[in-house]
Amino acid sequence: MKKLLQISLLFIVGLGASEPTHFVLDNGLKVIVLEKHTIPVAAVQVWYDVGSHDEWDGIRGTAHLFEHMMFRGSENIAPEEHARLINEVGGYNNAFTSDDVTVYHERLPAGELELALRLEAERMHLLKMSDEILATEREVVHEEYRQRTSNPIGKLFLKFRGKMYPEDHPYAVTPIGIMDQLDTISVKTCQTFYDLYYGPENATLVIAGDVDLENTRTLVEKYFGAVRPLGTLPKNPNLSVPEQTEKVVLNEKSSFDLPVTMMGFRVPGSAHDDIAALDVLSYILSNGESSRLNQTLVRDKQLALGAGGFPMAMKGPGIFIYFSFYFPQVSSSKIENAIMDIIEDVRINGVTTSELTKARKQMLAGKVFERYSANSLANSLGNAELIMGDYREFNREIDRFNAVTAEDVKRVANTYFVEEKMTIMHIAPEDLSFLKKCMFWIAGLFM
Repeated sequence: MKKLLQISLLFIVGLGASEPTHFVLDNGLKVIVLEKHTIPVAAVQVWYDVGSHDEWDGIRGTAHLFEHMMFRGSENIAPEEHARLINEVGGYNNAFTSDDVTVYHERLPAGELELALRLEAERMHLLKMSDEILATEREVVHEEYRQRTSNPIGKLFLKFRGKMYPEDHPYAVTPIGIMDQLDTISVKTCQTFYDLYYGPENATLVIAGDVDLENTRTLVEKYFGAVRPLGTLPKNPNLSVPEQTEKVVLNEKSSFDLPVTMMGFRVPGSAHDDIAALDVLSYILSNGESSRLNQTLVRDKQLALGAGGFPMAMKGPGIFIYFSFYFPQVSSSKIENAIMDIIEDVRINGVTTSELTKARKQMLAGKVFERYSANSLANSLGNAELIMGDYREFNREIDRFNAVTAEDVKRVANTYFVEEKMTIMHIAPEDLSFLKKCMFWIAGLFM
């Protein structure tokens, strides 16, 4: 029955989908096409192999700034017209910048595929820049930064993330950048960045949905084939980090009303064999109300109002983060010890069969639902190619986490989740006196 259920789910995942097809244009553009005719739309994504980790000191934030500038017009497309044209045919478009990549994506009716390809090819090599455009988009980024840091915990999270890596590491600064450096960036610097990274041999075009392979190939050749290659690509930065051998403790104050503890452990890059087991462990520790963190800290011991965690997977060394926000009368050391006790139990005793089975089912269900969406399919293929290193990893992801054993989970917990490899930040409210009085008064009502 178990095997039958798995086969049925895998059949649903693949329903209507062919195998991804890969080809490369003469100018170096990689193209991945996945036909899925049960989805009446097409997703078009251009993945550029450039992110904030490619920036050098003095221009931190340029990759993200460029994401905005790519919507501001090119030789034959007026500012904001790209988005307007996509919206007019009932489509949607956006972009995102990460530490490792910058991605531009559209979802639109399958019959409008040519429009998306024409627009993406246009801005790949004919982008227009000016002081006015730069000033406008710089202020947009400033506003994004203000929004992220208006939350006191959000601001401290940026600091915490930075402390997870050596000060000069490419991942030490998040894609939002450093505002003081962003203010000094010129149009000439932007043009240099564009000329270094925005070209066909540094990009992967992913198309998924109700498309025909041969027609798609013809359209891709028509619009991207004439784009000139960049020539020599910059050398990839060194993303390796020295092994952490001492626990790092950070104590901060904030205007947030409750104390918060965040702890992080560095883990290998996304292509590493241990990532599947780490993902399963993360589900068991921190995914949902029945996770070990929530069950122990919130329900059983009633120390916290919330607890959880999430992985930050990257091409280079990533981070697994666990957190808790808790009652003011509870000490940070008590929360830290409680979380470490949960992790230590996994390190010594492992996880149960039911926990392992549940985590696998949750992950499988997530993948099933993802593959009903053209956007999700394209995103998974792009991630497999750019982050994992091979688009064919897309078809292996379910097998990877299904192969994880309880012994694998125990092993990775002992390898990565150890105290001397931990960075922890305790955040205390600036003024606890009034809160403590309130909490003790409320507690007295129930005594």
